[in-house]
Amino acid sequence: MSSPVTPAPAAAAPTAPPLPALILLVACAGAVGALLRLSLGQVIPEHGMKFPWTTLLINITGSGMLGMLTGIAAARPALRRWAVPVLGTGLLGSYTTFSLVILAVMPAVPGGAFEKLSAVTYVNPGTVEMLFYLLISVIASTGAAAAGITVGRAIFGGVEDPYVRRSARSDLDPGGERR
Repeated sequence: MSSPVTPAPAAAAPTAPPLPALILLVACAGAVGALLRLSLGQVIPEHGMKFPWTTLLINITGSGMLGMLTGIAAARPALRRWAVPVLGTGLLGSYTTFSLVILAVMPAVPGGAFEKLSAVTYVNPGTVEMLFYLLISVIASTGAAAAGITVGRAIFGGVEDPYVRRSARSDLDPGGERR
């Protein structure tokens, strides 16, 4: 008589690292993101530009990468425990900074706190250019994030909406057909 086959234990869901380790990982990733942002700023300096192209490029690419990370995390829930804080908050949070968008716009505000700084750093942009820049930043960064989410979910198997509960799909048979 053969012994009954016992199923292999299910792999335990990955857990997040302990909080002190997670904080250290986020800080290290934040340092890397800040250095990436600084390096790109050195390669494409904004000094003397009337339109902050470098900041716009950084925010659009960072939004796309953050969207892709979000899409991948939606498709692979186990990844979420460490990747979103480390790569999202740390790396991409320091790579893309909204404060740089505001700093780029402030020289257009007459009498503002950055007026003396803007005389040294930027060619004083006009109000129309800065409003256009803000509009482009919001629309392009949002579009890049949406595209990143879509690509991340499609590549890593999350085309199904992760926010729809399984019980809402109970009227489907295993083949996906309606009963």
